[in-house]
Amino acid sequence: MNNPSIDDVADAAGVHRSTVSRAFSRPEAVRTETREHVLRIAADLGYSMSPVARALRSKSSRLVPLIVPDITNPFFSELARTTAAAAETRGYHVILCITNGDADQTAGYLSAMQAMYSPFGVVAPSTKIDLDALARYGVENRVVVLDRVEDDPTIPTVTVDSGEGIALALEHLMSLGHRAIAYAPGIVGTHTAQDRWDAFRRTALVHGLSPTVLQPAPGNEVSAGIVDQWLQHDPRPTAIIASNDLIAFALISELGSRGVAVPRDVSIIGFDGLDFGARFNPRLTSVRQPIAEMGRIAIELGDKLLFGEQSAHIVLRPTLLLRSSTQEPSR
Repeated sequence: MNNPSIDDVADAAGVHRSTVSRAFSRPEAVRTETREHVLRIAADLGYSMSPVARALRSKSSRLVPLIVPDITNPFFSELARTTAAAAETRGYHVILCITNGDADQTAGYLSAMQAMYSPFGVVAPSTKIDLDALARYGVENRVVVLDRVEDDPTIPTVTVDSGEGIALALEHLMSLGHRAIAYAPGIVGTHTAQDRWDAFRRTALVHGLSPTVLQPAPGNEVSAGIVDQWLQHDPRPTAIIASNDLIAFALISELGSRGVAVPRDVSIIGFDGLDFGARFNPRLTSVRQPIAEMGRIAIELGDKLLFGEQSAHIVLRPTLLLRSSTQEPSR
């Protein structure tokens, strides 16, 4: 039978549909022999109650929302895939929630956590999270954030050491002989973006370099604006550190459209270590974030919240992926 319904199971088992519902959602409320009979008929028909329906009936669920700002960014695609896999090993089911950077959408998903009786939720980097909204929807003790939350040590977080990642990138470029090194920031206003920007300035000064930042004018297309600034800069930086891989990919494409070859004319290094970078042309050198580990730890921390364990703040170490988008400066 294709897509059997709860009524199909009830008819085949000779019981009321409410008995079928209780057999799945409140098995203790059904006599053992009746429950086993219903479950056996359901299995024969290929029926299983949907997780959402089960949640509504039992007022508890294994549905975990993963709230991300943008699924077109390969970072969030990889994060969603690996987090879902980690959740499955613990019996949870991830529901992907895309906010498009909209605070109202984020609040809506937090509210939906209550309606779905979610045990906890995971909020990904670059999603602007309103702590008042967490409290307003009663989920402030049921959220794990893959970033930092200022002034709130009670919310568990998983972050990557941006300072160490930027230092790895700068030291790699300096080892190749680069001294005129620029930084191309990403989305402003997020902890991640600010951390990396601050780390670049701080680390450049430590190494005696002038911290050049290529920041496009408001309203300009990001990659075109960054390349415009690079072309106008005197002297031109021989290397650019992009705040994430997506910006690095866009820069390489924009530079190529203007006849600038990477890495012959300028070296480019990203920050994410996405799998796609190994298939890009040129293959992108990047600071690798342990994306799979971030998702796995987030699920573990969420699981621990259910048992009242103290909030943890995990800082992971990045590594450097050496590929072909960086080389010695040509001048």
